[in-house]
Amino acid sequence: MQYTPKISIITAVYNGRRYMEECIQSVLSQVYPNVEHIIIDGGSSDGTQEILRRYDDRLHFWTSEKDKGIYDAWNKGLAKATGEWIAFVGADDIIWDSCVIQDALDALQKAAQQHIRYVYGKVNVLSAGTDIISAWGTPWEQAKHGILQSMTVAHCCAFHHRSLFEDHGNFNQRFRIVGDYEFLLREFTKGKDALFVDRVFAGMHAGGISANLRSKLILARENILARQLNGLPPSFHHRLQVGKAHLANLLSGVIGIENLKKLTDTYRGLTGREKMWSKTE
Repeated sequence: MQYTPKISIITAVYNGRRYMEECIQSVLSQVYPNVEHIIIDGGSSDGTQEILRRYDDRLHFWTSEKDKGIYDAWNKGLAKATGEWIAFVGADDIIWDSCVIQDALDALQKAAQQHIRYVYGKVNVLSAGTDIISAWGTPWEQAKHGILQSMTVAHCCAFHHRSLFEDHGNFNQRFRIVGDYEFLLREFTKGKDALFVDRVFAGMHAGGISANLRSKLILARENILARQLNGLPPSFHHRLQVGKAHLANLLSGVIGIENLKKLTDTYRGLTGREKMWSKTE
């Protein structure tokens, strides 16, 4: 029997006019028909609302009002979602191609049968244009060994079974950056598994708050808090990340953020990793 679950896509946006229409069109282009798109706008003033009005009859729901950040917006979206599986796609992200959801159905059915509630794929990290900076996403057999230390699974356009939210509640609005990671820790600290699909699910433009060098201190501190809320003590690795973030903030004040990006990419090159920071806005 063919598996045809409803899929809810939730997008939070605030002054995201630049990529908003591309995001919407990537959802509308899906060949799988049983998809609803919910957009929660935080009261944009840059023309985002005009784009949303243009697609009013093709969106399941959208609203524009002040919110308390991305996790508040996601929670509002969850209240409107009716799908069996729920995915979050940022306003500056896209579903990679028109067959992503169709191609994910077998994995979603397998996950449902095995009581696995998180299905993720690969994400291409994009420059301000369309160049692919890097690809992110590793098999669960690898990712699970580090998931209690940091976010080792891709979240953009990953599929959450709605029972995750019924059992664990909504996202914690105390967080600015790692609320998605903290939410997943509620599942993974209980020894639950995820399912990896070896396929690109989404494209994500670099340069958001989690990819901002000046936000690294917030990210490092929130990683510690996320672990503490789930009964995991901070490790030496996490304290080291806080120290490195302090150093980055100090250096940005001395040499400037652009020079810091170049310096950071030089270090990434010396350690065998791709350049990333100097390719973002």
